[in-house]
Amino acid sequence: MTAPRTLRQAALIVLSATALGLVANRISPRGLPLVPPPRPVTAPETTMTVAEAKALWLGGETLFLDAREPADYAAGHIANALGLPSGSFDGHFPAIAPMITPASPLVLYCDGKECELSHRLRASLAGLGYTNARVLADGWTAWVAAGLPTKKGIAP
Repeated sequence: MTAPRTLRQAALIVLSATALGLVANRISPRGLPLVPPPRPVTAPETTMTVAEAKALWLGGETLFLDAREPADYAAGHIANALGLPSGSFDGHFPAIAPMITPASPLVLYCDGKECELSHRLRASLAGLGYTNARVLADGWTAWVAAGLPTKKGIAP
């Protein structure tokens, strides 16, 4: 075999394998996006610092909602916060709904810079008319790092 023929065959194998992989990825229910979706741009007025959250927490009139899963909430959460997992919003919101009005000030949090759960929770609440909700930047991680009050255990 000559070198050009070998190169053509190698290129054909690589192209065939790539095409087959793309087709398999496309039809798989667990397929990965070829280009990740853009991260939502969060307006500054929808987030707050841990210092701002602490002031609201000390004021006692703002409800803190933990957007993480119940097991994460039970392992540790902001003292007096209620669990409202964004992943199962519809199942948990009816217990929270009687405690808030659309104008109620809410602080939402999850865990760290990469966590999007609190932003998803904010979108779910906004869809129901609850527009006075802000997200604690860096959430649980920032709160704990600041040495602020926490609790363990399941929601009452």
